[in-house]
Amino acid sequence: MKPKSSVIWNFYDEVEMSDRAKCKICGNIYSRKGRCTSGLITHLKLKHNDEYLKFIKLRDKLKQPVVASTYKASLTPFQAIKKQITLQESLQKKDYWDSSYTKAIEFDKLIAEMIVLQDLPFKFVEGIGFRRFLQAALPCYKLRGREYFTSFLCENLYDRMINKVKQILENFNKLSFTSDIWSDPSAGVSLLSLTAHGITEDFCKVNIILKCEPMEGSRTDIIISEKFRIMLNEWNLIEKVHCIVHDQGSNMIRTTNVLNVTHIDCTVHEIQLCVRAGIESEDYLLKIIEKNKIIATHFNHSILAQDELRKIQTQQLNQPSLDVIQDCPTRWNSIYYMMERLLKIKDSVILYLSTYNKITISTNEWRDMEKCVAILKPFEEITRELSSTNILISSVIPLLHVLKSTLQEEECKTDTSAIFKRFIHKLIKELNSRFGELHNNNAFAIATYLDPRYKLKFFSEIKREQVQSDLLSLINSESIFDSLSQAKKSRMESNDEHTITSHAMQNSSHLQSLLANILNSNSSSDDDIDNVRLNRDSTSNTYNQLFRLKSLLTEYNEDKKLQLTEDPLLWWKLNTNRYKDLIPIVRQFLATPPGSVPSEQLLSGASLIYDPLRNKLKSEKAAKLHFIKYNLPLLNFEY
Repeated sequence: MKPKSSVIWNFYDEVEMSDRAKCKICGNIYSRKGRCTSGLITHLKLKHNDEYLKFIKLRDKLKQPVVASTYKASLTPFQAIKKQITLQESLQKKDYWDSSYTKAIEFDKLIAEMIVLQDLPFKFVEGIGFRRFLQAALPCYKLRGREYFTSFLCENLYDRMINKVKQILENFNKLSFTSDIWSDPSAGVSLLSLTAHGITEDFCKVNIILKCEPMEGSRTDIIISEKFRIMLNEWNLIEKVHCIVHDQGSNMIRTTNVLNVTHIDCTVHEIQLCVRAGIESEDYLLKIIEKNKIIATHFNHSILAQDELRKIQTQQLNQPSLDVIQDCPTRWNSIYYMMERLLKIKDSVILYLSTYNKITISTNEWRDMEKCVAILKPFEEITRELSSTNILISSVIPLLHVLKSTLQEEECKTDTSAIFKRFIHKLIKELNSRFGELHNNNAFAIATYLDPRYKLKFFSEIKREQVQSDLLSLINSESIFDSLSQAKKSRMESNDEHTITSHAMQNSSHLQSLLANILNSNSSSDDDIDNVRLNRDSTSNTYNQLFRLKSLLTEYNEDKKLQLTEDPLLWWKLNTNRYKDLIPIVRQFLATPPGSVPSEQLLSGASLIYDPLRNKLKSEKAAKLHFIKYNLPLLNFEY
């Protein structure tokens, strides 16, 4: 008789010519039709669960892995080459690269960088799809687990990048900072950002993400200011603060006052507050905008409505298909974009609304929408330009000058109704209220003067003398020369080549054209050449020093202004030797961004960090991932 090979016979006795079996547990006899054991296994599973589990363990222990050698032997050599290696066969291979092998280390780094740059969860490396891909692409590479990549990114890589960034910061005498606070109630986390802005010795503008500090508890000015001190001390930057740029949050304003540092409000945010105040001052405009919102919401919530609108555009009107844009309270210029889009697809919207008896917009309201969009267009342009990565704070005063001039021209037009005259008057009043003293703020005034495109063009005669006098005081101050000498001592020599790109706005706007016209008018006149009175009572050495510096400013004033499209930083790089006494101040003042947009853009990426696949990520790890993600390109992936 053939011996029984199944482990099921540990629980049964064979009876009556091998076609029946008796259960050793309950004593019942069961038929074995076809002499198979499936019925016996079923009885054990249904009636004796503990014994069934023992049976499973015994069966799995004795089960041998499937060997494909017989199958492989039946393949022709060509078929064996074409056959794709299975995941099980790959895992059984023993010829993996050692973890210290150069290629293995390289792919460890690349996978870690991919996780942080693409905002992937750490468990991504455990996914079957990614593992199958790597096994096919790199059969000799042994993929590490999530614990390794977590440790590599949040400890090893983070610490190395900290040291690299500190080396970069040593080459700056002064830095400007932007900051903002971001919260995610679903993840239960708040982050306070700190971004440093500087101009290198090669006159490249750099933005360095220093920290996304976790915030716990209340956000009072005392707590936030203490967080600032901790972050600045961590980077040894307390003495290098030129100014801090922040939004209009009262806690941020009080924080900078507690820190006793120079600070400025976000220019872009201030402009948007002007627009909001202007719109809210006219009930008629609010009613039109409310109609726009209802229409936009209707299309946004109905796929059928969107499909019908597209049919009207493409089939009936033979126009390109454009979707309706819905406004968003937290998105700058969203009301403008909503009305502008409705005006572009006006015909198709009118046909749709008339067909489906939805809310209607009268002819007069369409005409007034066009007027409103025309008035708000310069605000959209200046917001977009001041939010650009390469924009300099020196452009704020000139652009605001052109913006107010444009509004005044619009107000004087004969076709401007009383409603829009009041609207424009309110906008100008808000601009004067928020920016009327901007010329007296040296963070803006000196930066504008040091921009070779503008110089003294937008200052009154009295202010021209004041700006130059303030600049002379800064250059001649003992602290400037002391810090400059220290910076020279600690400067690290480098032979790296840097490419300086143009900082001019690439998409020309109406505001830019007007600004260029203003700058080109009387460009060869002497209106920029002013004398600064020097104090004769000072010592001879001091007077001689001031006279030399004044001569330097006179030479700078007499230089021909750059065109608006030319790069001011490149100009300063080429004239470093001529104006070496001005260079530290140029790098200090032109580095300041006009708004807190860099920090806001940084924290907008936090929503990607806290996606549904890793919303339990601790705030400390999230802060480190932010730091790595945004500074890796700055370091050119060398750490």
